[in-house]
Amino acid sequence: MSKPSLSELLSPHLLARIDDYQLLSRLAVEGLLAGLQRSHCLGGGSEFLQYREYVAGDELKYLDWKLLARQDKAYTKQFQQETNMRCAILLDASASMSYQGETAACSKFRYAAIIAACIAYLAQKQGDQVSICVYSDRELLSRPGSRERSLGALLSALEHISAGGKTDHELALHFVANALKRRSLIVWLSDFHHYETRLGAALGAFRLSGHDSMLCQVLDEDELTLPFRQTLRYVDSESNREISTSAGLIRQSYQQRLQSFLEHTRQSCLQEECDYRLASTADNIGELLAAWLDKREAML
Repeated sequence: MSKPSLSELLSPHLLARIDDYQLLSRLAVEGLLAGLQRSHCLGGGSEFLQYREYVAGDELKYLDWKLLARQDKAYTKQFQQETNMRCAILLDASASMSYQGETAACSKFRYAAIIAACIAYLAQKQGDQVSICVYSDRELLSRPGSRERSLGALLSALEHISAGGKTDHELALHFVANALKRRSLIVWLSDFHHYETRLGAALGAFRLSGHDSMLCQVLDEDELTLPFRQTLRYVDSESNREISTSAGLIRQSYQQRLQSFLEHTRQSCLQEECDYRLASTADNIGELLAAWLDKREAML
């Protein structure tokens, strides 16, 4: 049997077949890192790299005072290391996230949970503190960040969670307010249905608290294309409201409203300086993990 390519290794069709989140996250992340050429990070490590001319705002603890006294020139020392960060993952586990189209490898929640597990593994591998909040209309998993907490225990707990209940995004906001006392990189995974009018304020609260954020809107391919041709009964999984109609009759208006919904979400992110990613459950997760790495390194 041939070894799977990186693209195959990071595909939801392969990862969704692995029940063990710790195993799948290790396979995905190690495969991703093996395919990337990482640049050196600069910070306060122990291996001296070079001098750089001091600029206003640099930390004074890295200023070379002896050089300043001897030459009357201000230089700071730079060191080579991996700099630690704090990463917080918010994962929507409400009923709408349980949807899985006929051609999808997994439900929206399972896809989002795979991403959450991989980011948690990747963050801890980088030496970061990892926080997680999984919620619907109640908190299902709440772990403030700590390097000492077992990643295995966290991912094992995630394995026992299934999507259900109504969405209460305010629980995610309360978690951020109560658990994240210092600057963090927040990754928020949800379909964000029915949250258009309040999303901007939520992201604004993150920004005003000093956090950086990355929003991943997870949708099934069915939601993006409405591929159905026959008359069907559509049921809202959270409100139980239902309609029966032919997809052909509503496809044009549906696409217009969908594009308006997606654009509103993108604009809310843009206005509040939050990175935005739209992910179909058919998409390879490599780009999302690479985007997290880019965001993290931009913060260092």
